[in-house]
Amino acid sequence: MKKLFFRKVYRLVLIVVVVIYYYWPTKYVILSVFLAFIFALSLDIIRLVSPKANEVVRRIFKPFARFMRFIAKKEELRDLSGTTYSLMGCTIIVIFFPKHIGIPAILFNVFGDMAATVVGKSIGRIKIFHDKTLEGSVACFIAMLFVALWAQWKLQLPFLVGLSGALAGTFIELVTLKINDNLSIPILSGVVMWFLY
Repeated sequence: MKKLFFRKVYRLVLIVVVVIYYYWPTKYVILSVFLAFIFALSLDIIRLVSPKANEVVRRIFKPFARFMRFIAKKEELRDLSGTTYSLMGCTIIVIFFPKHIGIPAILFNVFGDMAATVVGKSIGRIKIFHDKTLEGSVACFIAMLFVALWAQWKLQLPFLVGLSGALAGTFIELVTLKINDNLSIPILSGVVMWFLY
């Protein structure tokens, strides 16, 4: 549970993307998020392809590397990390979506998935889909609903559009698509909101 907690708290780093997305000109946001994605992807490629080069990188970034290894899922040891997938999703969003849709889409991923996992793993009892629980899905939806309300207040996103995105994000988190959820939740919920806006 400790590992899971730190993993979800670490995802709050994506709020940095939201802040620069909100305040900076779009071209600078795209450039900075894309460079962050390329950096994360490069580290993953080094880690997966060259153990020797990876050792050098791990020595350079020793405390961070130890933390990332501690919070990594088993499948991430043989695949791209959640950070890389998250930044890939953010890059796609800042390129293609307007701010009033892209920002809540990213926040759905940050807070919705966090709420679903923490609540589902700690107090979830009613299984509804594979290892997902009703309690986790309700927590996910409530977290996303708060994001939708905030987006209505701060970004003038119509509430029904935000609500539709929250429902879509909750469903995507529940069904566990073959696409990594750091990509599927923000992008597909963003597409739903964009379509309805």
